[in-house]
Amino acid sequence: MPQVHPALPGRPQWRKAAVAEGRSGGRPQWRKAAVAEGRSGGRPQWRKAAVAEGRSGGRPQWRKAAVAEKAKSGGNRTGGTAGSGRKERKKMGDKCYEAIYRRFRPMTFGKVLGQAHIVRVLQRQIAAGEALHAYLFAGTRGTGKTTMARLFAKGVNCLSDGERPCGACENCVSIQNGTFIDVVEIDAASHNGVDDIRELTNSVIYPPTVGRQRVFIIDEAHMLTSAANNAFLKTLEEPPENTVFILATTEPGKMIATIRSRCMTFEFKRVPAAVIAAGMKDIVGELGIGADDDALALIAACADGSVRDGLSILEQCVAVGKERMTREDVLEAIGSAGDEAVAALSGAVLAGDAAAALVKFNEILAAGKDVRRVMEEWIDYLRSALLIKYLDKPEAILNRSLENIAEIRGLTGGIDEKVLAQHIVRLSKLYNESRWSAHPGILAEMLILELCGE
Repeated sequence: MPQVHPALPGRPQWRKAAVAEGRSGGRPQWRKAAVAEGRSGGRPQWRKAAVAEGRSGGRPQWRKAAVAEKAKSGGNRTGGTAGSGRKERKKMGDKCYEAIYRRFRPMTFGKVLGQAHIVRVLQRQIAAGEALHAYLFAGTRGTGKTTMARLFAKGVNCLSDGERPCGACENCVSIQNGTFIDVVEIDAASHNGVDDIRELTNSVIYPPTVGRQRVFIIDEAHMLTSAANNAFLKTLEEPPENTVFILATTEPGKMIATIRSRCMTFEFKRVPAAVIAAGMKDIVGELGIGADDDALALIAACADGSVRDGLSILEQCVAVGKERMTREDVLEAIGSAGDEAVAALSGAVLAGDAAAALVKFNEILAAGKDVRRVMEEWIDYLRSALLIKYLDKPEAILNRSLENIAEIRGLTGGIDEKVLAQHIVRLSKLYNESRWSAHPGILAEMLILELCGE
């Protein structure tokens, strides 16, 4: 057998010597001495003393004091423990703010605004147990399509013996919270491929688990690809028993004819401004905030038939924190130039004073107002001036006070109707063109010069 060199296989000589001397494989003498003295393998004396004194292995006194203080006063001092910190963060998270349009989403059909013609049909079908297998909800944004779909899903699965949905039974609450296993919502804007639809059609074969019917709500249905639409056709035409499909879209013209022909279609109308204003009045009452009627009327007019847009503007105004909301608060929230500024600009243009018109226009822009927003308000002002000339009671149509109408009548009383109409047409054309321009303000200034020179 070959001889191995004493220094091999590489163990250091000092460790070999330590083993030969019985020093436990090279354990340092100070640690052996510590063990011999009963110092737990070298634990520092200050920690041993801390344990002996009952100080939890050396926890600093300031931390122990913090824990004791929290236990005594119920304060936010955690004493440095990770678990208590997580509990505090969880407690704070439970108070998360919820947007107004979500907090006041209708829980029953009676709370839906402006869609009575659809509510009547769906309520009758639910009461008679004649729900169809496929519906198409079409309409502009914020008119209640998704809300109505959820209400219908509640209605066909509601446990109440009276009017359905009741909004209070176990199934209704579960659907409202999004935890009801038999109601599935799909965003077709992001799940629009044939694989997504194939997964849907494969899951349709299972019967309802908890409720009476399974409801599949497909939002933004017009975003489905051509292949996805074709894969969906057969299932949509002959779905399994107790299955309902509700397709919601803002662009029904993009839906293929074979899909539309298999659904009962409901057209959601823009909600009238008066209905939106009345609904918001109830909401601000529940929030405990005062609001002037003209302020709510202005919000409703700016919503342009969309309840959600109106509630978003309302939330901006509420966020200011005032006890009472005024028309001026709304104008500030929406970035409006204000009636006085628009009236001065329009008056200077109608008088042919180009210098005054340009100065006023640039003052409005210098105040941080958007060019397109200014043009919107200018068009609305001229429209009001035109209608005032023809209507005996323009306040019934225009969202303006009697004082404001009298002021407009005084400023534009001597202007011919054709001139007002021409200005509206020219401004509307510029408004559309400015969408694609990098310098809409310059285009507006050129138009002001043209209108003043005519």
